[in-house]
Amino acid sequence: MSHAEELRETIVSMQRELDMLRLETTHSRTLLDALDALLVVSGEDDPFAGVFSVLLPIFDAALAIALACPSDHDDTMECVASNDTGLIGSLWQPDAQLQKALRGRIVATLGSHDLGACTAAGDLVPGEDQPALYLPLTQHSRRGLLLLLRESGKPGFDRSHVILARKFSLLASHALAARDAHRREIESQRLKQLTDQLTDSQHALAHRANHDQLTGLPNRAHVQELVEERLARKRPGEKLALAFIDVDDFKRVNDIYGHDVGDALLRGIADRLSKQIRANDILGRISGDEFVVILDPFRERSEIVSLVRRISELLHQPFDLDGMQVKGSGSIGVALYPVHGRSYEALRRNADTAMYRAKTSAKGSVEFFNRALGRSMSERQCREQQLRAAFAARMFRCALQAKVDIRSGRIIGFETLLRWVDAQDVVHAPDTFLPIASELGLLDGITLMQMEELLSWLPQLDQRFGKDIVYSLNISAIQASHPGFMKTLIGRIAQSGRARNFMLELTEESLIWANTFQTDSLPLLREANIGIAIDDFGTGYSSLAMLTELTVDEIKIDRSFIACIQDRPHQQSILRAIGSLGRALGIDLVAEGIETENELAWLLDNSGIGAGQGFLFHRPAFIPELLEADLPGNGPPLSAITQSIIERLTKPAA
Repeated sequence: MSHAEELRETIVSMQRELDMLRLETTHSRTLLDALDALLVVSGEDDPFAGVFSVLLPIFDAALAIALACPSDHDDTMECVASNDTGLIGSLWQPDAQLQKALRGRIVATLGSHDLGACTAAGDLVPGEDQPALYLPLTQHSRRGLLLLLRESGKPGFDRSHVILARKFSLLASHALAARDAHRREIESQRLKQLTDQLTDSQHALAHRANHDQLTGLPNRAHVQELVEERLARKRPGEKLALAFIDVDDFKRVNDIYGHDVGDALLRGIADRLSKQIRANDILGRISGDEFVVILDPFRERSEIVSLVRRISELLHQPFDLDGMQVKGSGSIGVALYPVHGRSYEALRRNADTAMYRAKTSAKGSVEFFNRALGRSMSERQCREQQLRAAFAARMFRCALQAKVDIRSGRIIGFETLLRWVDAQDVVHAPDTFLPIASELGLLDGITLMQMEELLSWLPQLDQRFGKDIVYSLNISAIQASHPGFMKTLIGRIAQSGRARNFMLELTEESLIWANTFQTDSLPLLREANIGIAIDDFGTGYSSLAMLTELTVDEIKIDRSFIACIQDRPHQQSILRAIGSLGRALGIDLVAEGIETENELAWLLDNSGIGAGQGFLFHRPAFIPELLEADLPGNGPPLSAITQSIIERLTKPAA
């Protein structure tokens, strides 16, 4: 071979290499463009659809169809994307060409195509002279392919297209796999964020469900769970104490200062207790003004005594709330595990019993549960059952005690008193059942029973004692604070048409602290023309100056001021002052508990008090007995000796 021929072959070879390099460069640029198009596909789109904008110009194709198998074992393919939306969703049965592409081969054809199994292809299936190129793609376990079609009559796909398709198929599959991995990472991060948010929400919800929103302390249910867990782990000989704390006079704090200050007081108590208890102890708020402290563990009772006394002293110290000094205290009852109970409920119940004893004996004191208290609790439970049965059977009766003019002996009114007469005809005094009835929510119903009985006897009482008699009805401080009950009671009295013959006796506490009474009930009483009396005056929280602010018709001076008044100079001065102020304000005064002639004599000679009650005049009697008493004419039911005393004491000196 001549030198010229060798040179010519070398040039041709170099030209081929140059052409190949140019082709490779073109393919590389094309593949980079395609890869870039793939990487900007939206996460909401199918990844097979993102290549169309690049593929169609590169391969000079008119139609692109992306087919995918739902799984490796499914022979039916679905059109998941196409530049002709009419094909999307159509089902295909793979023919020989499709099967080759699914197995990873690049197939370029020109001529007939066996695609008649397509359910929705219609006129879009390749014709006999329509060039087609099959590109395999994979996406994890899902197999697929891209079918590119040129218009009929155009040249078929050449070798360079096949080479490019092979490179593109491999690159696209890897790009899709990388993109899916990125998506999975993003999705994993997103799922983790959602999981963290859900976890935080669950923790927040669990905290809200298990803790008191005002103080942040464990609530009743959570305290029980925590204590029961502790008790389940207790070994023989290990001890635990439950202290039940009830804030004294908390309702009065709300009435005087408002609920915001009341809430601040509860938070202040929680804060003080939290700082005093040990790390392993449990503090919880189980109701409005009730807390429990679980002291765990302890060895000697003296440890608990010391800690509980320190807690009690803390509660007695004033609280600085919104610039105000609020004094408080807490009555505390303590029960010990295992001697006073082996369950949370038993310990709480027994500690509650001890707290109740502490509160009734001296507010702010501490009491430990013992067997005597246990017996007392059993008796109380029995009494509660008896009271409920008595309420259902309407065993409560009305007794009347006369209120008299101490200078004439004339009856001017009656105080209506409650008595419980049980099935054995035993008469129970009010102080033996009224406090429990109030706690059980029965007092309102009993009071209305009392009122109905009195109204039913009014015609006979009028006939015997006249229509000017005033009947007094005792109302507790709790009842005075309930607008609903007061409205019902006032409405029933007004409905009787005898409102002027009725007077409600309320304690000083009811008039001074019960804001709802002053705002809601007092106007209704005045409108109905029902009288108002202060009962047991001098034993509550009012003062003589307070009388100038209260709109009352009568003051009943407590018997503690009347007993042996003739021998008590200090009490005498107080009675004279009350008498003078009462006359100045036009308020009627009634002395309660007059039992001796000396007491009556002093009142007649030294006070301006005009009316009195007491055993010296009349003992309470049931209405039928009162009406059947052997009395002269329609006169007052006073004993002959009482009438003679009044006549003798009021007779002018010779």
